[in-house]
Amino acid sequence: MNEKKIFNHSGGYGAFHVKLTKEFLKEQNTISVQVNNENDDIPPLSGDFTIFGGIYRDVWLIAVEKEHFDLDNLGSNGIFISTPKVSEQEASVFIKGKFENPLHQNLKIKLEIQNKDEVVYSKTIHQKSNEINLNNILLKNPKLWSPENPNLYSAKLQLIKKNKIVDEIIIPFRIRWFTADTKKGFQLNGKPLKLMGTNRHQDKAPFGIAVPNSVHRDDMKLIKEMGANFVRLAHYQQDDEVLKACDSLGLIVWEEAPIVDIISTTEKFKINAETALKEMILQHYNHPSVVFWGYMNEAIIQVQYRLEEEKRPEMYRKTVELAKHLESVLKMEDPSRLSVMAYHGVDLYNEIGLNGIADVAGWNLYQGWYGDNLNDFEKFVDDQHKKFPDLPIIISEFGAGSDKRLHSLNPETFDFSIEYQQKYLEHYLPEIQKRNFVIGATEWNFIDFNVATRQESMPRTNNKGLVFNDRTKKDVFYYFQSFLRKDIPVLHIATEDWKNRTAISDEDLVEHPLKIYSNLKEVSLIINGSEYSKQALKNYNTVYTAKLKKGKNDIKVSGKFNNEIIEKKSEIFLDIIPKTTSHLKNIDLKINVGSNCDFVDEHGATWVADKKYEKRSWGFVDGEIFRKSPGRIGTTSEIIGTKDTPLFQTKRENITSYHFDVPKGNYEIELGFADLYNAPKALAYDLSSSNSRYSSDENIFTVSINGQKYLSNFSSFREGGNNKALYKKIRLKNQSDLIQIEFHSLSGNTFINSLSVKSIENYKLQLNI
Repeated sequence: MNEKKIFNHSGGYGAFHVKLTKEFLKEQNTISVQVNNENDDIPPLSGDFTIFGGIYRDVWLIAVEKEHFDLDNLGSNGIFISTPKVSEQEASVFIKGKFENPLHQNLKIKLEIQNKDEVVYSKTIHQKSNEINLNNILLKNPKLWSPENPNLYSAKLQLIKKNKIVDEIIIPFRIRWFTADTKKGFQLNGKPLKLMGTNRHQDKAPFGIAVPNSVHRDDMKLIKEMGANFVRLAHYQQDDEVLKACDSLGLIVWEEAPIVDIISTTEKFKINAETALKEMILQHYNHPSVVFWGYMNEAIIQVQYRLEEEKRPEMYRKTVELAKHLESVLKMEDPSRLSVMAYHGVDLYNEIGLNGIADVAGWNLYQGWYGDNLNDFEKFVDDQHKKFPDLPIIISEFGAGSDKRLHSLNPETFDFSIEYQQKYLEHYLPEIQKRNFVIGATEWNFIDFNVATRQESMPRTNNKGLVFNDRTKKDVFYYFQSFLRKDIPVLHIATEDWKNRTAISDEDLVEHPLKIYSNLKEVSLIINGSEYSKQALKNYNTVYTAKLKKGKNDIKVSGKFNNEIIEKKSEIFLDIIPKTTSHLKNIDLKINVGSNCDFVDEHGATWVADKKYEKRSWGFVDGEIFRKSPGRIGTTSEIIGTKDTPLFQTKRENITSYHFDVPKGNYEIELGFADLYNAPKALAYDLSSSNSRYSSDENIFTVSINGQKYLSNFSSFREGGNNKALYKKIRLKNQSDLIQIEFHSLSGNTFINSLSVKSIENYKLQLNI
């Protein structure tokens, strides 16, 4: 204030107030704020999300009388409302807080409690101190808050001096009660309620995290529309507008302090972590939607990468010590709610004593994505229940990435196809639903969100969303909606993410899978006027083997909901690439080598999934699919030099030849390479040096076409380094009925990442590279 430092706040997620008093103020004043997101002692120290900088939430200038409700309590409004005893017949309400009265005036507080527009309680109290304790409030036959009926009360408190209102505050609050155990699961107002929903990050292009309040509200509306009754606000205190929306919509909330990945053992970090937790609790205390306070997410996941083995036990001990301290702080500030932590899927949390400190165990589980098989999910969960039979579990994260450019008829783990994400989630939801000791689950994540350190198929993006970053719904959104909603009909033709398809066939009609998501019992299908038999829904979906023609295909699906006919229409555009190429005059083949997926490039062209050579057709003769990690196809490393990252993240290696049975003529062949191995140790020096020698583990090979050598002693690594896309374009006159591309190893492996063959009118320029 006027170039004099008057306040410092540590933490980028909680609100705070700064009191501007006469000692700082002049007739004209300049307020300046400096922010910095570099730190060693402020949580989060790390995170699998972009920790942006800047002032990105609302800033208010608040003018008050000398007598006003407390604004010096960690950014809260100074008034806290609880309902210690609740039943359907009666609820007790307790209001506590403070106000400022520096001149010791005679003040009164007038309280009115309303349900909608009806005043249900009113009282005026003469205050002898600046402490507010109103604890004899009873409300008969209260309107209970729930996801189905999010009834809200409001308490209006007026601070009165000499019959003049000097301050007023209106606080929405709830009347509801809940329990959680492993036998009956979660119960709200005495009724069982499976908590099902999603996680939410505060991220949308082009704003980053500085999103307008309308985005906060719209996100919660969309989550509610999906049928969710539960949302986890990961991994930090979120904007008050989010909580307001959850209150009014009826979404139960898990909110957590931003202690993520790893802690610091300093006293300063402990103080900042405690402050972040208290700010969140006090600022959002009155929101009825909040049922769970969390304070750690995967708090030891980075220890193995950042600390030497002998130092890890002490870090684990310190983490447990901090967790116990934060648990005691949480219960001191708000004993009425449940505490929760989130762990990643290893037993180490049990071994070091971290699991069991909080009331509820949150498990972030990705079996079938980052590792293991889909069925290992339920094995892990059941094993945890055996070890801790009285500890309720929430599956706090589960999810799989999906890239709209990638599609597969044979989806597999970590291929980032839209179809594998669907397969993954269709496995998890039924398994979660059937276990009472799993009181809830939140899919990861509702949106595709920004992660500065991520690579994968869409660098800088975690693409596990049920909606894209612009909030366009993915087809799998409707699986959740079908699974969760019983109050409305849901019928969706899952074509929005795969509207333009490509098939390899010599037939005029091609069989292709067509998935329907619905909560109807059965559906009927008509494609291009042809009727298909009715099919029953299993796990809220059914898949037709549809016969599609080249070009536009009109689709209509119908079914009944409460005897009312429901219809939906869509369309698919199919391109058919002939399987037999030996007779074709014009050929334009693009191959996503070493991949099970079709890939749509930045120009809208489809690179078809790799296939084995057959007579009169085309394909690889031998070689293997490259798997950098066991069980995962390709690599997740970012490929530089291209916008078509997935095209170069897979490859076929140890290959000797590709065959194309094609007529004589002129062709343009494009070979795509990216060495996906780590740099050989022997080449960890200046690659531009003319004295560089080949390493024994470097991939060096020749490429010949129909016996003519086009690439000699070729090393993708030496030309571009590791994970760099290289394009080699060759024009040739094919004088036989076969284009045979041959690879001969000189050192290491032969490989190729992408391959295209295209007919051209002439070949005036031949490139020998």
